[in-house]
Amino acid sequence: MRKYFKASIWIFFGVFLTQYSFALEPENITWEQCVKEAVSNSPVLKAKRLALEQSRYDYSDTFNAYFPKISLSHSYGRSGGDGKTVSDSWSAGLSASETLFSLTSNSTVRSAKLNYEQAKIAYDIQSASLRKTLYSAFVALVVAQEQVKVDAKVLSIREANAKLIKLKYESGRESRGNTMYADALYKQAQASKMKSDRALESARRDLLVSMGDSGSRQLVATAVLEKPSYEFGEDTVRTALENTPQILSQRKTVDKYRESVSSAKSILYPTLSATQSLGWNGPEELPDNRTWSIGFSLSLPILSGGITHYSNNLKSAKAALSSSEETLRDLKLSMENDIRSAYSSFLSACDTVDAGAVVEKASEERYKEAQINYMSGNISFIDLETIEQSMVDAQQNQLQYLKNANEQKISLENLLGVTLEK
Repeated sequence: MRKYFKASIWIFFGVFLTQYSFALEPENITWEQCVKEAVSNSPVLKAKRLALEQSRYDYSDTFNAYFPKISLSHSYGRSGGDGKTVSDSWSAGLSASETLFSLTSNSTVRSAKLNYEQAKIAYDIQSASLRKTLYSAFVALVVAQEQVKVDAKVLSIREANAKLIKLKYESGRESRGNTMYADALYKQAQASKMKSDRALESARRDLLVSMGDSGSRQLVATAVLEKPSYEFGEDTVRTALENTPQILSQRKTVDKYRESVSSAKSILYPTLSATQSLGWNGPEELPDNRTWSIGFSLSLPILSGGITHYSNNLKSAKAALSSSEETLRDLKLSMENDIRSAYSSFLSACDTVDAGAVVEKASEERYKEAQINYMSGNISFIDLETIEQSMVDAQQNQLQYLKNANEQKISLENLLGVTLEK
């Protein structure tokens, strides 16, 4: 029995380790796949989607103000007393009432519609924000992958240098200090490689979180890290400025305050409603004695809120409307400036990428020449190391230049309101 038990345990662990090894296998992922997962799994996007659904239901509910309210009643009573005959009474009734004219109800429906439309825009704003976060995380993963490659290359170079300098020292052609320094650089390169490996894992986790996944998948971003491009003109600014989610949202806010002004005026108008009823009553259930009624009601509130309520309420609504219009004007000015500044920063970042590429290529060529000169005895190890470090710095800087240019592009697109779905 114990043999079977031990065998079962080993089988269990074997299956577990097999599944675990499969789970840790690298998984290639494209930007399009990241977007698809984020749209499906992101909690913040789901929350906004549910808020939008709630606003839609609230808007649909306001239409009940135009539909009749119907009620059905059925009652039974028994009465009696000293010197009185005990009697039964039955009654049943059907009644309905509906609002025929009410500016207040109309205003309520329009306000609910504006809330629903604003909820749509809020979803777009959240989607654009998530796109920026997701793209930044995706680019960060691509950069982290490239950083690992650069650090692995540096580690290989410095390991070879350390071995070479040691051999030359042992043959009496290099100093002890240079040998120790070459070995120190090799140790430093090892530390940098381990640091970049940890940074890669951190970048993977950040991307998973951005997609709404808390797993430990070994993602590998399949993308080429290159200089981005973006066409931009004067017409783009004007068109984008009128259609960015932030501007549209503030416009809806202005419309809501304008509706508040209409609602404040509506108390001067009457409300017309109609009622109908049909009833039966008698000493027996399902009595034959039938009654009916129909009526109309016209109500006009006069000073229902106080002597100065109407004027103060209307002035308050108009002041709020004017304030929201000025806020919209200020938002347009700041958004236009932000868009132009973001585009300027994007162009500067792209120019830096172009310049960095030239420096990187030149540094690599200088290092190749320096290797030949060092082996020929024309330059010292310190000169070689200086040129080598210049090449490493150029490669590291170019990665950051590319990262910055891509982040500047996504920041510009975020201001323009580009969403995940677009």
